[in-house]
Amino acid sequence: MRTERQMEQRIENVERRMDRIEQILPTLATLDHVSSEIAASEARMRAHVSSEIAASEARMRAHVSDAITASEQRTRTHFDVVAEDMRHQIRLVAEAVAELSERVR
Repeated sequence: MRTERQMEQRIENVERRMDRIEQILPTLATLDHVSSEIAASEARMRAHVSSEIAASEARMRAHVSDAITASEQRTRTHFDVVAEDMRHQIRLVAEAVAELSERVR
């Protein structure tokens, strides 16, 4: 069995520990604080991901637009060459028809 002095000493120790705990408690994060930090972190992450997706979409649109423009230029060039060749062939046919017409007269 403990003496009265030992009991008083134990009570003093408990009171000292309680004082230290009371000093530390205000510095500890609360559940509300942690929850709000998580929510803020989630909002930042969503904003970051959204901006990265938007930037990626803009780059992709620019790439596709450039590819379409380049394809359009190649197609126009190809058709210009084909049209010029057809004009040349039509001119040859017209000249041949004109020559035959002259001979027939």
